[in-house]
Amino acid sequence: MPFIDIFSMLNTFLLVSAAFLGLGIVEVQIPFLSNSPDLKEQPQRSYSLRIDINENEIITTGQWTAEPIEKSETKYQTTDADIARFHTDLIAIRNKVPENDKVTVYIEDKVLYEQTVKVLDAIKTLNPKDPPLTIPATAGEDPAKAKIKQSYLFDKVVIGSVIL
Repeated sequence: MPFIDIFSMLNTFLLVSAAFLGLGIVEVQIPFLSNSPDLKEQPQRSYSLRIDINENEIITTGQWTAEPIEKSETKYQTTDADIARFHTDLIAIRNKVPENDKVTVYIEDKVLYEQTVKVLDAIKTLNPKDPPLTIPATAGEDPAKAKIKQSYLFDKVVIGSVIL
């Protein structure tokens, strides 16, 4: 008899503490699918700027992404005078193609940190003695944001070196 009392008490506690399955309805909205072909936008012509930093030289490669593809490649040494010339040429590129605000940088493994920082400073910063950039303001842009944008040579610097 006492065992039946124990099992009845255990059954009560098990039923009270057990989690029961709850059913619910979740509404999901999916986009309408059709068999019609997608409308593709024609790719716009944009300028791609790539900078390779090697142990002894800096290689700047710029090209347009659509026809007519005009590719230019310039090599610089890692001396301070050549880095200054590199910075001046980047200002000319930025004024020539004002809508391009991105540079992709590839750094070789053996490049020293100090050399990398000098080149990245030449790419990113705009010195007070440099000529002003001729970047048109976009419609509806905040004036404070536009002023900050004018203080950088290139807003977006992407480090593209990946070691696998």
